[in-house]
Amino acid sequence: MKHAVNTKSGTMKQALKRYNMIVRLLALPAFLYTAWYTFIFRDVRYLAQRFGFRYPKLSAKPIWIHAASVGEVSAVLPLIMLLLERQKNTPVLITTFTPTGGQFVLNKLSGKVCHAYLPVDFPGAVKRFLNAIDPACAIIMETELWPNVFIQCDEKKIPLVVINGRISPRTLNAKPWLRHVYSAILKKPVAILARSEQDKIGFIKLGAPAEKVRVTGNIKFSFQEKTTSPVSGKLLERPYVLIASTHEDEERRILQAWLSIRSRNHLLVIAPRHPKRLADILSQISSLTDQIAVRSRRDEVNEQTRVYLVDTLGELTGFMSNAEFVFMGGSLVKTGGHNIIEPANFGKAIVFGPHMENFSEEAALFLEHDAALQIKNEAELADTFLKLLDNPEQCESLGSNAKQLVARHQDMSVRYLEELQPYLHSFSPDIK
Repeated sequence: MKHAVNTKSGTMKQALKRYNMIVRLLALPAFLYTAWYTFIFRDVRYLAQRFGFRYPKLSAKPIWIHAASVGEVSAVLPLIMLLLERQKNTPVLITTFTPTGGQFVLNKLSGKVCHAYLPVDFPGAVKRFLNAIDPACAIIMETELWPNVFIQCDEKKIPLVVINGRISPRTLNAKPWLRHVYSAILKKPVAILARSEQDKIGFIKLGAPAEKVRVTGNIKFSFQEKTTSPVSGKLLERPYVLIASTHEDEERRILQAWLSIRSRNHLLVIAPRHPKRLADILSQISSLTDQIAVRSRRDEVNEQTRVYLVDTLGELTGFMSNAEFVFMGGSLVKTGGHNIIEPANFGKAIVFGPHMENFSEEAALFLEHDAALQIKNEAELADTFLKLLDNPEQCESLGSNAKQLVARHQDMSVRYLEELQPYLHSFSPDIK
């Protein structure tokens, strides 16, 4: 038995060694990629911090929360606000991977929290980061399983908690050596708070100790009233349908479906997941229509405009609030879908495509409660466009069902704070 344990431990060490060797080989591509994004976003801080330098000086050991990008920051925002309300002397540090995530933090929480970029998972960069910020605890959102971060937090006795823990089919079906890496690092957190029973099973299957994993629920159901109440005033004078968070080739396929129907006076508003794709999107859809307006260019929307491209940051919720209904992108192509809970909170009818693998439980729940529609292809999408435009009563019914469904789960951030309290009490007497 002892030999078997030693063999397993040796296998894990070899897997971790292989991981770090691959990380070193990727150093140059990672630097070039980071330098390019630094140039695009004009943020020198991004380049320095992604390699473990130039972190902010904090007044005390912070609560450190990592959320990869805009979607994750938005989801954890209610929990952050609860933390800020219930403690006064402990700083909160939010890290993201992307500049768009960083901009979102600064827009929503400027002056309330500190922001930094999490370094690339190089051992030296992670060490410099942890030495610089010296966190009292680490709260990691969802699927951010970075081996050197987990290992070094454990070595430095920093309690690490995974919240809204999610395991994708891709992670479960990773190569054997990478599963050995996951098995090793999933023993490091003090707790893994999973969003569903299915995710709990996935974590345990990957190697997390069963006693550390428990189901808390999907934190994305929890929204703050002041951040999700309908936006006052119209962003557009014409009625419109919103296509949110689209990916490569979705814009063309969706626009083809839209142009094939009678859309009356309705406008198609497309908000791509990555606004920097604007040039590629325009090259793909310009052959379908020349009646395109772009928000970042301040193009006028008139009666002839067929498509409005919203390539700006921080405005998606405003467009959701006033849309007739919402199609959630990332689901017509094999991206795995995006969060359907936010438009539901606005009481909007929601449509999504066949590829909702990353949000399969939410999709099934919404369909079960007649709170969304799922289409298989562009032909069905065109039919659904027409059906919802011709039947505002169905739109209203779907949206009402969706809003009621979300309302039944809106205490999720409170549930997460209760789960986190044992780890927060150890250093922050303000939190009660």
